[in-house]
Amino acid sequence: MRTTINIVLLVCCIITIPYLGLFTTVGIYLAAHMFFLGIRPIALVGLVALGSVLVMYGFFGLLLGVRLSGTLLV
Repeated sequence: MRTTINIVLLVCCIITIPYLGLFTTVGIYLAAHMFFLGIRPIALVGLVALGSVLVMYGFFGLLLGVRLSGTLLV
């Protein structure tokens, strides 16, 4: 059952990327997946998801200058 839920979350992430953008979708995916895995408190989930997205954006967007999925939110 856990594997099925993980696959569903990943497929939803892949489907959502063209609409919300890579960074926004990955942040939501990370938060949902950590919540599903039982990571508590919720503030930790939000901080890790936001921090991961900021590091990813800083590395790819600012340092390397790679434009990733410039859609709705990024």
